[in-house]
Amino acid sequence: MPDNAQEAQTPGVLDTAALRRKLVNRMWWAGSRNLVGYGLMAFAMPALGQVAKGAGMSWVPVVGIPIIIIGIFGVLGTLRSLISAFFITRGASRTLAHYPFDTFVPRITKVDGAEATKGRPKSMTLTLHTADGNESPLMRINPVPRRGPWRNPWPEGIDGGLHIAGDPHFGAVGYIPSSGVFLFMQPDDWDGTAGERRQASPERARLAAEAELNQRII
Repeated sequence: MPDNAQEAQTPGVLDTAALRRKLVNRMWWAGSRNLVGYGLMAFAMPALGQVAKGAGMSWVPVVGIPIIIIGIFGVLGTLRSLISAFFITRGASRTLAHYPFDTFVPRITKVDGAEATKGRPKSMTLTLHTADGNESPLMRINPVPRRGPWRNPWPEGIDGGLHIAGDPHFGAVGYIPSSGVFLFMQPDDWDGTAGERRQASPERARLAAEAELNQRII
């Protein structure tokens, strides 16, 4: 975290390159797993139903109808989510290609979605608080990959702090060591924080441009 957002480092050094590979692999595994699972429900179940019917189990195709419907909607939903997931994963990956996990933020304040314990709130935002009293803009966050709707949208351990790679006025990736969860984040009020980005030093602006964080991704 550059300039006045600099934070004291915690003991130990995170391997940013290894975590970058972990993030990308985890994202694509999640997408592939969902697509294959729903695909089997949608397209393998009809064939299984015909085989079962031929074996005298005529009830199997009837039972399989809701499974097929769930599978079809699951495939469509997964394909739709993969589009946004691609851009978020790409943004997080490019961020980690240019910024190391060199900062630990010990405290956060949840704002939008703070009371949620299950599901996917329409918006999740937080503020990062450094040990020396500085704070980030209000940040919109997206877990990478998305968490299941049956889980708490706030990753376990986030209240204990997180490692940050990036520049909060442009965008950053958070990593929660206790749960291994990644977050991609950018200022919630993108236009309202434009002045800080314009005043950034040439080095900050260059890094953000190379990571493509000089544009809104989420």
